Amino acid sequence: MTTLEKLLQVLSDGDWHSTEELVQEVGHRFSATIHVARQRGDRIEKRRCDRHQFEYRLLVTANR
Repeated sequence: MTTLEKLLQVLSDGDWHSTEELVQEVGHRFSATIHVARQRGDRIEKRRCDRHQFEYRLLVTANR
């Protein structure tokens, strides 16, 4: 399974997922994978939880 497939599998529930969870499930460079997903048309939202913590969720997938 590619890192993109792992990312989309985790985010596919539409819930918010923490940085820590994405590091565990996708890998330390998950933000690069988010960049690739956004380039292909997936809409991923990011929100700040506190000063150094973020969460991510999938809004729309490109369905390729």
